[in-house]
Amino acid sequence: MKAYFYRIRLIASVVAVTILPILITGLVLLHAAEQALLEEKKQKLIAITQQLDFALPKDYDDLTKRLGVQEATRAQKIEYLNQALQPLTDRIADEHPGIGVGYYAADLDAIVTYGPSQEMKFHVGESISPEHFGRLVMESGKPEIAIGEQVRGNIMNAMYPLKRNGKMIGYTWANELMSNIDVQLAGMRRSIFAISGVGCLIAALVSGLMVHRLEALLEEIKAGLKTISLDLSHRMRRLAGEPGEISEAINRMAGELQASRTRTETIMQSMDSGVLALDDQGRITSWNEAAAKITGRSAEQVMGKAHAEVFAESAEFVGLLTETLVHGRTIRDAEWEYKHPERGHRYVKVGTSIWVSPTDQVLGVIVVLDERTEWKRMELRLAQAERLAVIGEWAASIAHEVRNPLTSIKAFAQIIEEDLPEEHACREYTEIIVEEVERLNRFADELLLFSRPDEEAHVPIHLWDVINQTVMLMERSAAGKGIQVERCFGDHAPFVLASPDLLKQVFLNILINAIQAMPHGGVIQIQTEKDGNQACIHVTNDGQPIAEEHLLSVFEPFYTTKPSGTGLGLAISQRIVHAYGGHITAQNVANGVRFTVTLPGRWEEAER
Repeated sequence: MKAYFYRIRLIASVVAVTILPILITGLVLLHAAEQALLEEKKQKLIAITQQLDFALPKDYDDLTKRLGVQEATRAQKIEYLNQALQPLTDRIADEHPGIGVGYYAADLDAIVTYGPSQEMKFHVGESISPEHFGRLVMESGKPEIAIGEQVRGNIMNAMYPLKRNGKMIGYTWANELMSNIDVQLAGMRRSIFAISGVGCLIAALVSGLMVHRLEALLEEIKAGLKTISLDLSHRMRRLAGEPGEISEAINRMAGELQASRTRTETIMQSMDSGVLALDDQGRITSWNEAAAKITGRSAEQVMGKAHAEVFAESAEFVGLLTETLVHGRTIRDAEWEYKHPERGHRYVKVGTSIWVSPTDQVLGVIVVLDERTEWKRMELRLAQAERLAVIGEWAASIAHEVRNPLTSIKAFAQIIEEDLPEEHACREYTEIIVEEVERLNRFADELLLFSRPDEEAHVPIHLWDVINQTVMLMERSAAGKGIQVERCFGDHAPFVLASPDLLKQVFLNILINAIQAMPHGGVIQIQTEKDGNQACIHVTNDGQPIAEEHLLSVFEPFYTTKPSGTGLGLAISQRIVHAYGGHITAQNVANGVRFTVTLPGRWEEAER
């Protein structure tokens, strides 16, 4: 019964989609054709009345004067006018079969001629009724088309006013029997109905065949799906046309399902989080791709092994797993810090839960790992930025506070030095005082530069020029230590909006740091490139790599590994770059360390 109702709905849908549009189109076409025919008839009749108007010589009075009957009676004038105009109306009526044409005289209030005369002559001399549309035409002076019972009968009548020398002398008309028009309309309707009927018949036959074919295909597909649900090795036969794509897709799906792993394994392999499972003995029984990526250990290396053996170098992580496995305590948001064999120092969020069966039997532990290294680094950067802001304010205060006393100390030391004899032993002490004061002044300048690097004027400057000038300052010193500086500029000539002196200070600090990191010589390479709207400058040295955990610390104020360093060089560089809307990073690369300065580029300046 359900299949029967489905078939009825399908047939009704096909009828609605195919036959109804044909019928609606036929009705719309019929209405449009009828309107077009009636409009064509109206235009034709109006054109004939205009032809009659053009053919009438002057007016009726002029015509009776030429005939010499201006003193005749009304009936005689009508007779003479009929004789004069009858050949004209008969000729026009003969040119348009089925059309009645004629003239009406307003002064005589009578039909003066009506063609074809052999049919309509008996109407000559008649007056139109007071309600006749001809009187409206003579009053308004505008043409009219009326349909209905008139002098000739049920007609479509076009009437055109006759106006001579500003006077309305009558009107002319052209009409056609509505019965003739109805015959033409009926013929047109029969043609459209016949075409629509044939179209509906063809649509019904085609729809029937389609429905039958579709039912057969659906039955075959249903049977195939039922078989595949029981046996994934079954394959449907290759169907023709678009149904063939369906059968092929079903066969492909069955093959993929047959070759795929279990649903649980598929879900695990699709997860971004690392997931591993331990049995009740602590052996690893499940290990997804994300876990392999996070820990750097493949499934082949860990499956079936005890977790304490796999993570022997990380007692902290083993302790977290043991806490859940032995004591049944779930863990949320614990942090595991470890060294990845390829990616260096990493941070991972660890969560554990008890793995139980549907019967509440404890099967082991489920462990979820989420990579948090980048998040941790951003957290450290934020904390560093907050510390830098506080240190910046503190540095500015110290610099301002010590400058005045230092100036006084230097001045008094110089005065004392001037008063001492040339060979006096104390002059050595005053020189030391002046030198140390100068050193403290330079330190104060660095503190001020660190606290407010953006006070300098910003102008468009060419990065290549700044880099070249900085290299010239350091090239001699670098060559003395066996260090070669290579410049590898890209195709684009970047401009940045900054202070030339401060930007030079940035690259100077980086180059000094690189030279100090290569006591045995090597190569420093400077590269520039365009990254979207950013200008990137890479400074790579051959020195020893920086410990992963110290990469962020190199930009902290007063952080230094050198006995004579202040620890402000790279911190100042970072503050300057940040002030110009950029950022600076340090990373270990193959055989060295790379510092990258990224600044907003102004490429339009370079194109001028």
